[in-house]
Parts: sequence; structure tokens; C-alpha cells
Amino acid sequence: MGPCYLDTRHITAEQQDDLYHAYLNMAPAQTLKWIENGKGPKGQPVEVEGTEPYVVGGHTASGFWVATNRETTVHGLFAAGDVAGGAPQKYVTGALAEGEIAAASMAEYLAAAKGTASHEEAGEDELMLQEYEAYLAREPGNLTAEQLEEAMQKVMDEYAGGIHTDYRYNRSRLTLADEKIEHLESLLPQLAADGPYGLLKIYELRERLTVCRALIAHLLARRETRWHTFGENADYPEQSPEGLCYINSRFENGAFHIYRRPLIKGGHYEHTHQ
Repeated sequence: MGPCYLDTRHITAEQQDDLYHAYLNMAPAQTLKWIENGKGPKGQPVEVEGTEPYVVGGHTASGFWVATNRETTVHGLFAAGDVAGGAPQKYVTGALAEGEIAAASMAEYLAAAKGTASHEEAGEDELMLQEYEAYLAREPGNLTAEQLEEAMQKVMDEYAGGIHTDYRYNRSRLTLADEKIEHLESLLPQLAADGPYGLLKIYELRERLTVCRALIAHLLARRETRWHTFGENADYPEQSPEGLCYINSRFENGAFHIYRRPLIKGGHYEHTHQ
């Protein structure tokens, strides 16, 4: 039911100014909308709407395991902003700073690696090119990337703790979600691309389906409810002392292997690509 409002009309002018600045960092479009309409949160209630839990993001402290130069455990793959795990509430300014760190690190990596490509890497490039050409040469069929994306969203919403279930999930529904996502992955070779942008959409969808399976694997691994309202594990509704750890995973031989790592408080830590 809706609409639903957060009554902010009682705030002071100073508090409204603070909100303008906060949202410039979190969601700049909201501040611009307030200014454009000539009415801020002090002048009218703010309409709010439930949304999906984030797979990665400033609120979740999740993402890829990165070193201080933002290189992931995969050599040559760098992550920044929301994708870089373990640092909550980075928002816009933090993401920009991390992007600059990652870009400088990538430039250094490429300069050091120039002219060092192996025969194995060259063979991988050729296989990738053949895969691209197959999508571009295929005649359009009954399935489109947009249809598979919509099906993916529906599966995650209804079976993996989306808004449809009030962010609640359990083992049986997660297991079913993984089966359905795997089925969608099996349909990818049927897609056709009508150009570079169509090819981009197919590969974006493929990566998102992989992320879906990673999320499901991590939800199954946490036998607790760590953050209420963000996600409710119906099988394990309470927090667990054993849950105070990082849940990491590696995708190997078609499956996600879960690793639990202790929280690092203070000191210095770097991953070792293992």
C-alpha cells in the first residue's frame, strides 16, 4: 500500500541544510530535485518506497576482496567504490576517491605488464573473440537479453529475499533460486547481439547471473540474521556469535566455495591472491 511518507516538516533550517549536503554525497539527484521544486524536506514530507536489498554497496560492507591498491585476488582485476568490499557508507565522494586509486594502480599494472602476454593468454583472447563473433553472427531467436534479465529479477525477488517476500528467505527457497538462475545461465548461448551494445548487454547479464549465484551462496552460508530488515533468514532469525566474520567465496569448477575470515581490527592487512 502507499504512498508512504516520512514527515520531515518539523526539522530546523539547519537540519534541512545538513540533509542537502548528506544527499549530495549519497544520492545527488534527490538534492537537485528538492532545489528544482523549490521545496525541501522541511516544506513537505518525503515520500519513501521499499527497495531491493543491495548485493554490494555502501550499506552492506560487501563486494570484492581488495588490497590497498584496489587489486582483487584476480591479478589484473581492480575494484573500486561499491564493488570494493569491507568499507561501508562510502557513497559518492568515497567511490570517486577509490576510483582514482584503482585507475592509478591499473596504469601501473599495465605499464609493468606491457609486452609480457603469454601464449596461453593469447589463446584465451582468441577464444573470447570467437565467442563474441558467435553472438554477433547468430540470428535473433525467441529469447532476448531483456527477457532473461526480467526473469532473473523475478527469481531473486521471489526466492532470494526480495521485496516480494519482505526480504525474508530460507534454505529451501534459496536452493530453488540457485536452480532457476542456473537454468537462465544455460539459456545465454541462445541469445543474439545486433551490435556492440547488444553484446555488452549479454555479457552484463552473464555477469549479473554469476553475482546472483554468489549472493545466494553467501546467504546460504550465513546461518543467522545479521542485519534485521535488510534480510531476514527465516530458518535462523537471530544473530550468532560465530557470524562475526567475513564470508568470502571463490568460484571454481562451476561452484562457489565458501571461506570464513576473521574480522581485522587495527593493524595492516593485505590479501595474498590465494
